[in-house]
Amino acid sequence: MEGDIKFEIGLTVYKTSGDNGWSITGNAKRALTVKEFDSAYDFEEFIQSRIDCNGVEFDSEFCQFFAYTKTQERAIKFAEDIEKYFEKVRKMLE
Repeated sequence: MEGDIKFEIGLTVYKTSGDNGWSITGNAKRALTVKEFDSAYDFEEFIQSRIDCNGVEFDSEFCQFFAYTKTQERAIKFAEDIEKYFEKVRKMLE
């Protein structure tokens, strides 16, 4: 999609068609998460326990992570927070 914002971790933020929301979707790269997730449900559950999810709704499917926000700013911040969390984990493991 035009205007997609891609994040190194494997997530993409884009304007949801048909309404005023924003989507965060994708599959996190194991090399950057340092953890293998059996499904997008497992990734979602992991994120919910470690990242501020205020203003974020989830609707993942087994094979792909999906989250929604009302604003682009919140969607970008959420994806950035996920990347920062896993960056901190990688640094702790060095």
